[in-house]
Parts: sequence; C-alpha cells; structure tokens
Amino acid sequence: MPHGMFGLGWGEVVSLGTLIVVILNYAKTGISNTAHESNRKDMEDLNDKLTEFKLNVGELSSLLKQLNRDLSNLTKRVDRHSNEIDNIKIELARIKEKIGMNNDDNGGNYK
Repeated sequence: MPHGMFGLGWGEVVSLGTLIVVILNYAKTGISNTAHESNRKDMEDLNDKLTEFKLNVGELSSLLKQLNRDLSNLTKRVDRHSNEIDNIKIELARIKEKIGMNNDDNGGNYK
C-alpha cells in the first residue's frame, strides 16, 4: 500500500490538491471579475441617469421661475385692468350724476 490517500502517493495528493485549489481560485476570480464589471456598469448607468435627472431638474426649475415671472406679470396686468375698470365705473357714476341720470331712469342696471 502506498503512503498517501486514496491509493495515491503524497506527491500525487499534493499535486491534485494544488490543481483543485488553482481551479477553484480561477473560478472565484472569474466570478469576482464578472461581479465587479457588472457593478461598474450599473454604477455608470446610475451616474448617467443621475446626471440626466439633474439636467431635467435644472430645466424644470428654470421653467418654474419663468412661470412665476409670467404669473407675476399677469397678476399685475389684471390688477391694472381692475383698477381701470373701477376708475371707469367711478367716472361713469360722475357723468350720470352730472346729467341727472340714475339707474332707475333708464330701467337698466349699470355696474
């Protein structure tokens, strides 16, 4: 009976063990590299999407600022027109007062 395991000599057992360790290490390295490559691609995709998101948020912010400016200008115009309408109503009331007209004389309701 040879000295060793499974009917093999010690040199053969060590060689077989070394070969198994090398194969397992190679498989582990391949899996690890694949995982790192996949992770790197995922991180690049995430980075691209975050960059695109930042650009979209910037555009949205710019559009909201413009909308606020437009709304402010519109509000000012509405206020100005409202004041003008009030002034016209006052002027119309003065004219009616000067000519002695009131709302009941014409049967109309001017407001």
